Amino acid sequence: MGDGLAFLAIPLVVLSLTGSPFAAALSSAPRTVGYLAVGLIAGALVDRFHPRLVMMLMDVVRLGVFLSLALLAHAGALRVWLVLALALLASSAGVFFDTALAVMVRDLARGERLVRANSWLEATNQTSLAVGPGLFGLLTAVFGLHTALFGNAATYLCSLLAFFAISGRQVRVMAGETGRARSSLASLRHDIAEGLRYLRSSRLVSLLTMSQAFANFFLAATTLIPYFAHNVLGLGSSAVGLVVGAGGVGGVAGALAASRLGTPLRQLRTIVVSTATMGLSLGAMGLVGSAAVLAALNFGVCASSVLALVLIRSTRQAVVPRALLGRVTATARMTALAASPLGIMIAGGLAGLHGGNPRLVFVGAGVLAAAAALFVWLAGLRTIARAAQLPQ
Repeated sequence: MGDGLAFLAIPLVVLSLTGSPFAAALSSAPRTVGYLAVGLIAGALVDRFHPRLVMMLMDVVRLGVFLSLALLAHAGALRVWLVLALALLASSAGVFFDTALAVMVRDLARGERLVRANSWLEATNQTSLAVGPGLFGLLTAVFGLHTALFGNAATYLCSLLAFFAISGRQVRVMAGETGRARSSLASLRHDIAEGLRYLRSSRLVSLLTMSQAFANFFLAATTLIPYFAHNVLGLGSSAVGLVVGAGGVGGVAGALAASRLGTPLRQLRTIVVSTATMGLSLGAMGLVGSAAVLAALNFGVCASSVLALVLIRSTRQAVVPRALLGRVTATARMTALAASPLGIMIAGGLAGLHGGNPRLVFVGAGVLAAAAALFVWLAGLRTIARAAQLPQ
């Protein structure tokens, strides 16, 4: 829930300080910058340490960040540069946490249980992103900004305390896995290079990373949905909220649907079908004229993209050697995430060239997303799916 609350917390703090919507929008950049800044290092360090320890330390860091923001807000001492610096620190800690979480899930689950674990984690994440911003806004309206920030800090304290509920047997399993991961005393640079070499050499992992990057690039067009709904379709604020909310519900549905599937290595075809469905739903947005149809398509885009995301993550965890999983996970996520800001700039620019009407942007992005899914399938996923020689 903490990440969902933080999704609105930082922009709201910046907006309260500057009154500038541009500055508030800019405040969402630290998450991407965090991955680009520390992604490679985070992966290498996570592979050297116990994932549970890394996650607990990162919860302490984020707890400290939001406590600092709350105290500064209460004292009236907040400054924009300080807020952005603390936001970057929190997002960098999130990179370490998310990477360690992927390793921890791999240590505790195998086969169908691996997909199920990722499914429930992503459903929780999607729920947090859907509910968190509204909850933070409500807390701010009722109790004030500094109290809402204290509430956000409390979520990381709860997360920290939850780690003590992990059984001793589970901790011993993870400790055994980590011992093998830490057997190498090579330099950090060598460790990073080793992870990059594996990513390049594994055709399956490379293709899955490419698929995720393509999806993120074309999904950037969905940032135009609120503008399209309000300015082009003429929908009111409540209708726009329902359209956007349908995407959140779709994300949860897609994550839960993944839990009903089998072992990750048997789901390569499902990944391709899901990303192609995402593209077709996105493209169809350019043809709609009603709130109901737009909401249904947004549900479909989010459900299919999250389903593919869960299966990609599970497959990567299943095939990458445990000693390299942190590095490969962080590098793959960094690559995929870097595609989003580029897609946002291009989508916004193209919409501007067409008089502010993003219909053609939706159609173009959707068609290209479906074509990219087909390309990845023909480029090697089809052969791998048929091979039946993958480790189970």
